[in-house]
Amino acid sequence: MRWCVEVARGLYRSLVLAGLTSLLVTVAVVVGLGGSQVAYSWSDGIASAPLAVRALATLGETLVVIVWMAVAVWVVHPLTSRALATAARRRAEDWLGLRIEVSYRPVPPVTRMVTGYWWDGHEYHRSEREARRRAKVHARFHDPQLHWDGLWALIAGVTVLPVAVLPLLGLVGGVSMTSTPGLLGYGIVMIAASLAAAPFAWRVFGPLAKRFLGPVPRTKLGRRVEELEAIRADLTQTQSAELERIERGLHDGAQARLVAMGMSMGAAEQLVDTDPDAAKAILADARASSATALAELRSLVRGINPPVLAERGLIDAVRALALDAPVEVTVHSAVPARPERPVESAVYFAVAELLANVAKHAHASRVAVELTYAHETLTATVADDGIGGAAAGPGSGLSGIQRRLAAFGGRLEIDSPAGGPTHMTVAVPCALS
Repeated sequence: MRWCVEVARGLYRSLVLAGLTSLLVTVAVVVGLGGSQVAYSWSDGIASAPLAVRALATLGETLVVIVWMAVAVWVVHPLTSRALATAARRRAEDWLGLRIEVSYRPVPPVTRMVTGYWWDGHEYHRSEREARRRAKVHARFHDPQLHWDGLWALIAGVTVLPVAVLPLLGLVGGVSMTSTPGLLGYGIVMIAASLAAAPFAWRVFGPLAKRFLGPVPRTKLGRRVEELEAIRADLTQTQSAELERIERGLHDGAQARLVAMGMSMGAAEQLVDTDPDAAKAILADARASSATALAELRSLVRGINPPVLAERGLIDAVRALALDAPVEVTVHSAVPARPERPVESAVYFAVAELLANVAKHAHASRVAVELTYAHETLTATVADDGIGGAAAGPGSGLSGIQRRLAAFGGRLEIDSPAGGPTHMTVAVPCALS
């Protein structure tokens, strides 16, 4: 009875595997047979031509058929490979206890740029709808995991499929032979052999599933390309947010004050002859507004590129941050010269954000900033005596620092146990001037 159960289970699993692995092979065979009927008819009129000509024509027709088969498989693969591979992984878990976890590329968010166009992480679009549609298409059909699933479908079609269907074909053939006069004995032998092979034939699925149904293997170059794509998308969105901040700051602050100043001066111009005292008061208010507008412009420009950073370098700029910090900050530097300007700016803003995080969350009383340069790497360490527990979670400021430093090949190292103290180290490879 147990053997009968194993045979029935084996036949069922072979049938399931045949359904999961036969699609691309079936498409290729059908297109190949149909294409052969068309392509090989092109040389019917050259039957009397020399052998070399006929061989060249046959080779060309064969290449055309192969191209048609490849195109057909390539069209069907993006639409079916993911679903077939997912079903195969479920079977691997149910039958073999083999749990295979993979991740497909998520749909990236779209961002409205200040120019009015929408950015989907790869290209610009005129409308949000088109940007979202293209983002979905790119995430689905340009996913390396999808193409790895397609490779599984092709390999399984020429390995798992032929072995798994052998018991089924043998069983069908044996039954057919038993109804043919003179072949009864052969049919019985074939049926017996097929039933004996049924519990084992489907097991070819196991080792191939382990090898080809898992996550796509990533080379070092592939991982770097993905990192650069993520950095590019992040920098574009950061740039958009920064431009919106500048635009909002100009519109709501300096621009509004300049408009008010113009109106005030117009009113003073009308009153200067009839009511000089009122005109003087209006002009005094306008002068105060101009000072406030100038302060707002300086603050806005300081957020883009602090003058102290451009004029005096990273060390003095960090010392200026320390003077403005709400906690006691000491700065020590052993950097002999100025680093490259882009690196200098990246490290400055990273230190500025780390100090802001200390002031907001660490509850620290003292902070130490140490700048060093060794082995062609600029390092900035921010240490505090606060409560600790800092981590670079999704959407946090620390993860933003990590992404921005990655554009320069840099890194952010976090050592922040619960209860403190906390050490944050920013390291960026660079050359000094």
